[in-house]
Amino acid sequence: MSDVADPAVSQVVLIGVAAYRRLAPLPAARRNVTDLRDLLRSEDLWGVPEENVHVLTDPEDPAEVSRAIRRAAAATERDGLLLVYFAGHGLVDADDDNLILGLPGCDAEVPYERGVPYEWIRRAVADTRARRRVVILDCCYSGRAGAEMGGDSTGTDAVADKAETDGTCLLVSAPANRPAMAPRDEAYTAFTGELIRLLRDGLRPPPPEAMPPALTVHAIWRTVRRAMLRRGYERPELRARDAGGEISLVHNAAAPRHNLAGSVLYAAPWFVDDDLGQRVVLVLRHNQTGALGVCITRPEGDLPADFPASWRPLLRNPVMLFHGGPVAQDGYIVVTLLRAGVPKPLRFTPVRDRLGTMHLSGTPEDVSESVDAMRVFIGYLGWRSGELEEYLDRGALIASRHTSRQVFTERPGELWQSLQAGR
Repeated sequence: MSDVADPAVSQVVLIGVAAYRRLAPLPAARRNVTDLRDLLRSEDLWGVPEENVHVLTDPEDPAEVSRAIRRAAAATERDGLLLVYFAGHGLVDADDDNLILGLPGCDAEVPYERGVPYEWIRRAVADTRARRRVVILDCCYSGRAGAEMGGDSTGTDAVADKAETDGTCLLVSAPANRPAMAPRDEAYTAFTGELIRLLRDGLRPPPPEAMPPALTVHAIWRTVRRAMLRRGYERPELRARDAGGEISLVHNAAAPRHNLAGSVLYAAPWFVDDDLGQRVVLVLRHNQTGALGVCITRPEGDLPADFPASWRPLLRNPVMLFHGGPVAQDGYIVVTLLRAGVPKPLRFTPVRDRLGTMHLSGTPEDVSESVDAMRVFIGYLGWRSGELEEYLDRGALIASRHTSRQVFTERPGELWQSLQAGR
């Protein structure tokens, strides 16, 4: 399982509970799930389609949480990955010692009344046909629940033991009611903050250890654990069977990209160039001989009269002809984004994941159910071998961390400025 799972057949459920009424509020939990969602949807990291990422913020009904996970488990295909994440309070039922994930109305005295029994999640995850299953719990105890655990084991060990599921890789942070685990002056809880930093910045191991192309759950646990210990926090625990720790969760953001095809690149403010200055480009092909791409921020005007009218309903607004570049302006390049989970049409040439180009020799009826968006370009940009890498190394071009949907923005003239502002 060294490769990252196919995002089109994967499912993610992110649950964050911030607004507790009877327990201490955890405002960072809301930011946890929204920023994790954005990272997992980034095509540079994983590229899970928007419709495959389900975010539940402050859900009141335990059954709502259970249903969301069961639906996601059923929708995840064998070669996909089912990821379930929870941030909030974790409680232990004093009567039967079961783990309860606290929802907003949860009471530490009777957590089973308004919380989600972890057994529900365990059963839902176990029922999926997916070979890759990962559960991440970033939950803390109330003081009473921590006292109930007793013994020499840490709260983290106890939660991990209770939540362990056959065939599922489980990563748990369960401090015993330590307020520092959700520092008030930080955007995230401590554990998820380290997780987000690792996903966003990538892993650069010291030499002679090789740069991993992807981040396995084991590598994530080891790196986050080291960071948590440095800060004096309780260590996270990993539970995995059948090499579950070797499941690759995302691409390593720090690893060099040998194939930039599908990347969105934008020019640095200081970079002066007739074709690239203050532009955003999409790389369509990249190999040892060089690269080619199209500028995605230069709408040129109305589509010419000879453009087939039957294809126009599939085009994303603004429905215009875009100036892709100065080379070979004698034909159309139709950049296309497919819907998630659909088979690739015969006339579709993949660039990366669901993004590619479409040949218009057929009829739109043959592909209309498969196409999410299309945009028409004339001409392209070309680079010799190594030239694109030189631009990136110099900082003249910057790789966007966002998804290929930027290619189809309805405000192409504002894209370069918005990317600059988001740096």
